[in-house]
Amino acid sequence: MSGSTGDVGVRRQSNAALMWFVAITALGAALDLGTKAWAVDALSDLPGQAVMVAEPWLEMALSYNRGTAFSAIFDLGEGVRIFLGIGALLVVVGLGWTVWRNPMTRLEAGAFALLAAGAVGNGYDRVLRQAPGGGTGVVDFVKVNYPWGGSWPTFNVADAWLVVGVALIALSWLNQARTART
Repeated sequence: MSGSTGDVGVRRQSNAALMWFVAITALGAALDLGTKAWAVDALSDLPGQAVMVAEPWLEMALSYNRGTAFSAIFDLGEGVRIFLGIGALLVVVGLGWTVWRNPMTRLEAGAFALLAAGAVGNGYDRVLRQAPGGGTGVVDFVKVNYPWGGSWPTFNVADAWLVVGVALIALSWLNQARTART
């Protein structure tokens, strides 16, 4: 017979990690969607739809990404955008399942939640956010300029959540590998 006391402890830990995951996902998605709403409201009527924040390094410049990350493919077409948007929301369910079924630290659950928050924010935009000229598009508005000219691709808070989430997971895995070797 399996140790039911241990099973209850693991289930409590899984439920706590899932609650942490849900809270961070909801907060992260709300912050992303809120900042996108601000960008659309504040930047749409400006000349060039941009404002310099810290010249020449940082500006808020409104754009709609109808393609993939970093606009690697510029326009996917409506059907593919909807497919990717729905796929992103299915990823959120998979991440939640992973957090619930696997014991993990709060940091790991938080990292998975940041991935989910990014997927919710950009998935929502891909499916529902109307872009000028028709169709849907992901709102991007943070533009970091290089000192030598040019800029990093314009991004949003969801993109930042995705990058931080991946970095935290990588650091956690590296730490686990280092601990296992000792």
